[in-house]
Amino acid sequence: MILELREIDSFPAHVFLEGNPEKLVLDYNGIRGIKEIAVSLEIQKTDEEYFCQGEIEARVRLECARCLREFDSRIKNKTNFIICSESLHAARSGQGIDNEDYVFFQGPDLQADLTDIVRQSIILAVGMKPLCSEDCRGLCPNCGVNLNEQTCSCIAEKGDPRWESLKKLHMVNGQE
Repeated sequence: MILELREIDSFPAHVFLEGNPEKLVLDYNGIRGIKEIAVSLEIQKTDEEYFCQGEIEARVRLECARCLREFDSRIKNKTNFIICSESLHAARSGQGIDNEDYVFFQGPDLQADLTDIVRQSIILAVGMKPLCSEDCRGLCPNCGVNLNEQTCSCIAEKGDPRWESLKKLHMVNGQE
């Protein structure tokens, strides 16, 4: 996803970009595909730096962490980063702690590739364990049946017998 800074006439500027989902590679467990990507940015310019704040929105295909069924989800995540040349960044890098994300443009074209910023933002928005719904019942640990779609005749384990002594101790202290 390329941002053409030379095409912006005045600042502050609002820019809306739509990305090609086929060009974004997400190597993250649980993400099965991307269907739409949109980036909305407010851009301020100071000297040779462009300060960008905005939101990245995508429609993604995910795998549920409990039942392993695929589902579509619309995700949003806020982002902020600075666009500048690598030489400017290198010249200023020794001036204290800097926790900002940077995107570098090359040469006089002022083209910034936002692909990595978009990829990171989508991965952070998905989270570690995507769920098809908050009340997803998952898979039966014995037979593997999707408990959202059908019930099974498996008997739930009562627990590990090695913990019985602790359970008795808990009951003796009147905390059942």
